[in-house]
Amino acid sequence: MGNKIGIIYFSGTGNTKFVAQNIAKKLQQWGEELDLINIEKDKIIPTHYKYLIIGGPIYIDRYPEILIKYAKDNLKNYKNKCMLFATQASEKDSTAYQHFINNMPNLNVTYCIYVPMPNNVYNFFFKRTEDEKQDEMITNVDDIIEASLKSFLDGETKLYPRNKFIVFMINLVYKMVYPMFIKSINKKINIDNDKCINCKLCEKSCPVGCIKIDKVASYTKDCLFCQRCINICPKNAFTYKNKELSQYKGRENKIDSIRYGYGNIEIPDFKQKYRKYILFKIGYFLHKVEFYIYKKDYL
Repeated sequence: MGNKIGIIYFSGTGNTKFVAQNIAKKLQQWGEELDLINIEKDKIIPTHYKYLIIGGPIYIDRYPEILIKYAKDNLKNYKNKCMLFATQASEKDSTAYQHFINNMPNLNVTYCIYVPMPNNVYNFFFKRTEDEKQDEMITNVDDIIEASLKSFLDGETKLYPRNKFIVFMINLVYKMVYPMFIKSINKKINIDNDKCINCKLCEKSCPVGCIKIDKVASYTKDCLFCQRCINICPKNAFTYKNKELSQYKGRENKIDSIRYGYGNIEIPDFKQKYRKYILFKIGYFLHKVEFYIYKKDYL
């Protein structure tokens, strides 16, 4: 095995990239050699690394499928210890670690950390993170990273007990609700052709290549709902039900003055579509049951 640390990440709109780069900065301050590995661009040779740090955002209590697939394809034979980190606007720690470890049982995960970050999707399920809270989150990142990295490198363990039922519930909610949610939202997203300059940046930057722009926006079933296309548009040309979407770009990092963007989208409720509303309520109930079990057993 090599002497470097590999930091593997997927970032939809910048939150996870922000945390990964600050992890890299802290490790470099401590004299560690490392590689920052963006799974969309970089290949990995696992034997080059003494440790791996793996992170991503949380979509419906699990890492995005693109990150899980990358790990399955590239890390199945890696034996050294790993740390997982997750970014999410929720105040609660995520069950995503259990889901990921269940998918990668041979991976030697010894430490998990959760880094609260500003919300990048606004809807009836979530609210926009207030400016004061955003400032607090960004400021706290450095302390969370430093304490967690020290513990991980010192050999301490922070894990969550595996629970097959929680993993089952996560998969059920993800497969039952998420596709309907994405489909319902995406078909109401469109392009203001008076603003669009046809740069195709949204198409080129999509992590799964699922968006096509030809006077209108169309998405395939592979959409992660990461919001990158909306956030990256230089003219803010995306609309939802013919109304402009607010972008949240260029937040100054109070730690090292690097700028990152957080996309956002305001989504009205589903009551207009009764069937989808009922499906959402069922999924939300299952989500609550899942978290109740998790909280009761492990918190």
